[in-house]
Amino acid sequence: MITIHNVDETVLFYGSLGAERKEIGNCTAFTFFDKTSHVHFWGDLRGFCVASVDVVYPKDMVIRSQIQQRYIGISFTEEGQVVSYNRKAKVRESRNGIDCYVFNSPVPLFMKISGGQRLRFRGIYFQESFFRENNVALYDSFWEDAKRSLAFNELHSPELLSIYQRIEKCPLTGEAFRLWMRGQGLAAAGYLLDLVQKYTSAPPVYLSEDEIAAVLQAKRLIKENIDSVPTILELSKRVALNKNKLQKAFQLTEGKSVGEYIRTLRMERALELLEKSDLNTSEIAKAVGYHGVSNFYHAFQQKFGETPQTVRVLLQSN
Repeated sequence: MITIHNVDETVLFYGSLGAERKEIGNCTAFTFFDKTSHVHFWGDLRGFCVASVDVVYPKDMVIRSQIQQRYIGISFTEEGQVVSYNRKAKVRESRNGIDCYVFNSPVPLFMKISGGQRLRFRGIYFQESFFRENNVALYDSFWEDAKRSLAFNELHSPELLSIYQRIEKCPLTGEAFRLWMRGQGLAAAGYLLDLVQKYTSAPPVYLSEDEIAAVLQAKRLIKENIDSVPTILELSKRVALNKNKLQKAFQLTEGKSVGEYIRTLRMERALELLEKSDLNTSEIAKAVGYHGVSNFYHAFQQKFGETPQTVRVLLQSN
């Protein structure tokens, strides 16, 4: 299993497959040993970028994406299929044509790619930082609305495909290209926001500054005490926000309840310990807040569909 925590590790992943990296004009290009497979990136991988992918994977692969920043990917797939899941019970298969992936919470995402198949698609990617750095004020329910609307509807947006095509053919380089690319990203963001509003029936929801501050404080308390997390009532008292409002704020900002957020962090930490430590299963269960190893086993298998021992072998195989 390959684990990717950030953009830099994405680049290293292509290198591990034997790809040669070159900067060609305004494009970062990876060319593979068979001379026909390639991955091309334009733009800022940490903000707004587009990509052209045409790769034959040499063997079956499982990739675990552990990127912490929220992001949205729009793909135009011509050939091949990727199976992805956060939970083994909720498997999603990519589809040809336009498809959308909304990662509205930093939870582990697993992707399975069959060896020998040709995977060919073009993609447009928006990292959360792009909106923030360009002062695009997203309403507080935006990520949850995008997840519900874009990921589960058949989309039609020739405007986004047109933006991709303009970027791919752009002859500009250097600062001129970066400035032009920022404009293309903002134009694409406008069409993206329009799609979300088109497919969302509920009105936008905004949180107050006090509610946002309370959520951030609650997240900090949970992370600092993951082995012994306060109850929801205790959290509510400590952040001075009633339980119902705290639950609603978590649902909007994380796409899950407080309890689901806690379980996600525990499973994320368990994966890190399985991969990088020598702790046994009982010790890992205790370290992530489970006081009975059977409860940990049940939660882990419900989430990932495998035992901790099986996943440890997969994680440490690469």
